[in-house]
Amino acid sequence: MEFRGRLYFPAIREDGWRQLWKSDGTDAGTIVVAEFPPLSRYWDSPLLSLTSTGRQLFFTLADDAHGSELWVSDGTGGGTRLVADLTPGPGNSTLGPLVAVGGRLFFFRAAGAETGEPRRTELWMSDGTATGTVRVRDFGPRTSARFDRVIARGDTLFFILSRSDGTYELWKSDGSGAGTLRLRTFDPPPLAYPPYSLRVAGRFVYFIADESAHGSELWRTDGTVAGTELFEDFTPGPAGSFPQLLDVARGRLFFTVRDSDRAVERLFAVKVGGCGHCEPKLVTSLPNPFAGRREVYSRITASATTGEKFFFSQAFYSRGPAPIHHRLWVTDGTESGTTLLHQALHRSDEYTTELFAVDGLLLFPANIGEFGNTEPWVSDGTVRGTRLLQDIIPGPRGSIPYAFTRVNDRVFFLASHGDVTYTLWVVYLRRQRPCPGAPLITDAN
Repeated sequence: MEFRGRLYFPAIREDGWRQLWKSDGTDAGTIVVAEFPPLSRYWDSPLLSLTSTGRQLFFTLADDAHGSELWVSDGTGGGTRLVADLTPGPGNSTLGPLVAVGGRLFFFRAAGAETGEPRRTELWMSDGTATGTVRVRDFGPRTSARFDRVIARGDTLFFILSRSDGTYELWKSDGSGAGTLRLRTFDPPPLAYPPYSLRVAGRFVYFIADESAHGSELWRTDGTVAGTELFEDFTPGPAGSFPQLLDVARGRLFFTVRDSDRAVERLFAVKVGGCGHCEPKLVTSLPNPFAGRREVYSRITASATTGEKFFFSQAFYSRGPAPIHHRLWVTDGTESGTTLLHQALHRSDEYTTELFAVDGLLLFPANIGEFGNTEPWVSDGTVRGTRLLQDIIPGPRGSIPYAFTRVNDRVFFLASHGDVTYTLWVVYLRRQRPCPGAPLITDAN
């Protein structure tokens, strides 16, 4: 997590001590900010959910006196403290997700579990002080909110709430009681997913929802009840098209739609400004090298944009949890400008693919050869400019880089060194003398 020009990250020592670290990209500048003793009741209880609001860094942590609660830091040991003991005593407050919204922290609290009462979801807001940590709304018993179904647009939080009767609700909140409103209730068919994949695009929040009448299709909201609507029904009727929302690039929101037999994915784009209801345009159909095998299906595992170019990774799956094929694409939003860049992304069922765009380039993990070790690669969006950045750990496994985070002119990432050991690496984005052993991007060609 970037905070005040430094990288902040948690760690756990072998003896159970939890630590908050910060780094400026040098060995001498990588130091412990604060550390917390191990719990007497549990061995492994890490520091979680680092979230910056700009002036403050929030996280959740458990200790013996207070249980799991909300903490805050100003980047110093003396300024790292408990915000409030919302569940007084050693009992835990089940908090999350933490979301920065317009310089304020919003978070959800699952109340009632500690006392054996029905679980109830509460929305809270905090300025980092005990008196400024207040409950915005109690949504009642047998409700829950998921971290992957929450997003901020400007000063407003949008989120999906689940109820025990099987319905799902789209809400928004500006941090006030009057400004916390339900926008729509969804009554999905049995075994359907809650609405998910919320994406901000222009003045709208797009998302995927499953309803009995339409199946899984693309929806959007402008933050009003009247403006919460089905955007496109690609497969009319209850079957659904199961679209997958990606990212915004060149003023367009990209997404994919699978054919009914799941053999082919079609890439679409829709303008996010300048018209009330822009029609989505087909960019291209992504070829399937396993089209003759009905049990093989594909999905997009990650996406990123440099602003001008849109990158995405496509994986093919069969009966097992790991992909049987994995490749990297780039597009400018046209069929002729859609190019296959690399076909040997890693095929692990333990590590997710991460695409990280920075200064017109893409950093990503990929194999050296079809079955080689996984190391950091870089691409400028051309086949020629897609290359290995550095072979950090030669051998069959590789470093499996992940958690790319930009801080000023540097990109930090973690590299696996064995089963439980990780090393911190840094990539310099400008021509300057790097730290010993640090990979350096000097030439995109």
